[in-house]
Amino acid sequence: MFGIALGLLFYYALTTLVGSLAQKELRESNPEVLVFASEDPDEQVIMSGPQRDFDGWEEEDRAYWRGLSEGDVFGRIVIPDLGLDVMVIHGVRPQDLRSGPGWIDWSDLPGPTGNCGISGHRTTYGAPFRRLDELAEGDTIDLFSPYRRYRYSVVRTLVVKPQQVEVVDSTEQPTLTLTACHPLYSAQYRIVVQADLVEVRRLEQAQE
Repeated sequence: MFGIALGLLFYYALTTLVGSLAQKELRESNPEVLVFASEDPDEQVIMSGPQRDFDGWEEEDRAYWRGLSEGDVFGRIVIPDLGLDVMVIHGVRPQDLRSGPGWIDWSDLPGPTGNCGISGHRTTYGAPFRRLDELAEGDTIDLFSPYRRYRYSVVRTLVVKPQQVEVVDSTEQPTLTLTACHPLYSAQYRIVVQADLVEVRRLEQAQE
């Protein structure tokens, strides 16, 4: 029994190291994403202008995301209440999720409408979504593209069965849906946090 426990501890420690190194490499080896890799996620945000600035969205954000391949950097997610600040990967293959949370590529892109789904680990590979169950109504989630910060406000938390993929079905209201296995150390259910878009601001470097 002790040997099994020791083996599990080693496994979790190893995957945590792998996840941390992958995130470090993503930040260092992708100069094109430095625009949303600033240490301060607010310092580059332009607060003047419309609260939901989608001017040029088709040519900028949508074109950027449509040009990505699986495993590329999709964006950056910042959740202050969880102390979370990580790069998001394009795709949810096992190898993608070892590097960070992944955009569910059959869900919508962040934008004027639609439901953007992002999935992540809770116990391995850095466990970026470990504390997802701690989010409460009104908590803020920021998702960065190279051009904009999309700010969402949590509206609900659900626990569903793995086959209930309708939680990332397309919506008219722009929505962000975060999913992860539940409870900890089990894949029996999925915890789902849904948040509504409340603000879209351009980034200063996007103006240059």
